Amino acid sequence: MYRPIPFSLPLAAFLACLPLSAAQAQVTSNLDDLPQAKTAPSAKKTAPKTHPAGHVVHKTAEKSPAPATAPAATPVRSAPAHATVPGVPPAPPPPVVLPPPFVPVQLHPPVPPADVTAVADAASHTAPLPDGGLRVLFRSGSEALNAESLKAIQDYGTELSHHPEQRVLLIAHAALPGDDVSMPRRIALARALAVRSIFIHAGVATTRLYPRALGRPDAGDTAPADRLDVVIETNPVDTPAPSANGMPK
Repeated sequence: MYRPIPFSLPLAAFLACLPLSAAQAQVTSNLDDLPQAKTAPSAKKTAPKTHPAGHVVHKTAEKSPAPATAPAATPVRSAPAHATVPGVPPAPPPPVVLPPPFVPVQLHPPVPPADVTAVADAASHTAPLPDGGLRVLFRSGSEALNAESLKAIQDYGTELSHHPEQRVLLIAHAALPGDDVSMPRRIALARALAVRSIFIHAGVATTRLYPRALGRPDAGDTAPADRLDVVIETNPVDTPAPSANGMPK
């Protein structure tokens, strides 16, 4: 039943006029059933207290902090236990020997260089150098040798074949009018290969011959421009490496 209430009454008197069940239903809602947010350890919990007029007033109560949970211990892996220790072999394994091919392989000797023939009108001649060398002079722009120069180079090669401890440098130069640097080197290479071929046919091993086609001579070179110098060098002697005490082995 609706009961009119004068507006001059205070709020406490207005609440007292309401039925007790309605007032309790409105004020006595249980806050513990509501979803609670995470609070700090120092949060306080409200405890209900009954008011003389029938109202329920909540009183805050201290809440003890939850005990801290200890972190989980990390499991420690133990080293695998070996029943036996592998032994060290007394000697290294023997080297692998490859069997020969099952089919015969034809081996061919190295192809000798072409023979150098003499040119009758070639303006070439030879001259000895200090330290047992030989100088061969050519006509400008040509690598041809006459019979006299060819015979002198052959005799010199025969003498070199008796001294296998020596190595032979064939230093060739060539000069042409103009500023071209390619053609003088080609002519110098042709001269070095011609003398090399004569030495090989005379019995000198190819591993002892070192051709060097330098082409045009330097500006301060006073020797003839179109030349080939046979320079003799002695192979270096292998010296034994010193031991730990500084003495040769």
